[in-house]
Amino acid sequence: MKTITISTENSETYSSISNFFIDYYMTEANGEFVKVYLYLVRLLNSNSNVTVAEIADHFNLTENDICRAIKYWISRDVLKLHYDGKGRLNGIVLLPLHPPKDFKLQADVVSILRKDIEDVEDKEEHMEEHMDKPVSTPNIQVVPELQNIPATSMELAAPAKPKFTQVDFDNKLKDDDWQDIVYQVETLFGKQISMRDLQTLLYIYDTLEFDVDLFEYLIEYCTTMNKKNCRYMEAVAIAWYKDGIKTRQDAKEQSNITSGIAKSLFKLLGIRRSYPTNIEQAYISTWSKDFGFSHELIELACNKAIMAKPNSANFSYINGILENWSKNNVKTIEDVERLDKAFAVSLQKSQGSRIAGTNNVSSFNNFKQTKLDDELDEMEQLFLKEVNR
Repeated sequence: MKTITISTENSETYSSISNFFIDYYMTEANGEFVKVYLYLVRLLNSNSNVTVAEIADHFNLTENDICRAIKYWISRDVLKLHYDGKGRLNGIVLLPLHPPKDFKLQADVVSILRKDIEDVEDKEEHMEEHMDKPVSTPNIQVVPELQNIPATSMELAAPAKPKFTQVDFDNKLKDDDWQDIVYQVETLFGKQISMRDLQTLLYIYDTLEFDVDLFEYLIEYCTTMNKKNCRYMEAVAIAWYKDGIKTRQDAKEQSNITSGIAKSLFKLLGIRRSYPTNIEQAYISTWSKDFGFSHELIELACNKAIMAKPNSANFSYINGILENWSKNNVKTIEDVERLDKAFAVSLQKSQGSRIAGTNNVSSFNNFKQTKLDDELDEMEQLFLKEVNR
């Protein structure tokens, strides 16, 4: 079986992963693809030849899985193929990584993560108390996925968060329900809450008007999600307020729907997380509540997204499919089949008109592959030959 070598165009060697890879390339990639790239970086330091089968065995994957991963990174300009003097494929080259031209990193991520959340909150609180004018908000670039969240999940506005005074907190000293909430938060979160946390709790209790039963479930929910901070609790509370959740039962039902759908989609998409992010929860809430789609239809949309984009299917792409179904009044699996048939007929007519306009030359023969397509196809054929052997 032929072997391939791992090399780089850089004079540097890799003892760690490039931050560019972590910041820009890793976020959208399938988890298996990330593992393959990391292993290639490791092999680069060993200066030894390796076969595709050996890489596959290392991860307990198939050779086709490795082939798909390498093709994906080639399409992202992370790797390229290397040929010998006779034009035969004999290696993979790790290319220098660069940030996208339109992306501006606002801060050093590592330095941010080194700061404890409580220290950051205390500092912000101190600044708010001593500054006479408001601090301008940095011009942070909006994540594209966030921009694509359906408008129905973002249009409703929660009441503004007031600045509670010490008098407000003193007046709550006789409120047993309030005291129980503060005690539960400190107990389950395992820390003494700050004045800023009290501002958040009173906002949820007084302004959003969460009763004790709903508030207790909110605390349990955040603890279960391992999000033991009041900022996250506030974000969840606002989301529930926008969704019209007024009771523990309402919140529990929505949580069950969201977590159940998320678990199914994570499995299909190869996402190795237990809980959905706020953005993912917003998508699922829109699909199930606003669009009225069943769990089965959402899974079907996910499968169609994977078939269309096997290397990069995500929640945003699934949302595009479901938005189209909603516009076409899809309610059942049969409606999806009807829509697919109508699209197939339309596509066949379109292709027929194009073929009729040619000089008896098939559209396949007219299609011109790019050099990259040729390279990817050649590499896949090489790998498949190895598998067949």
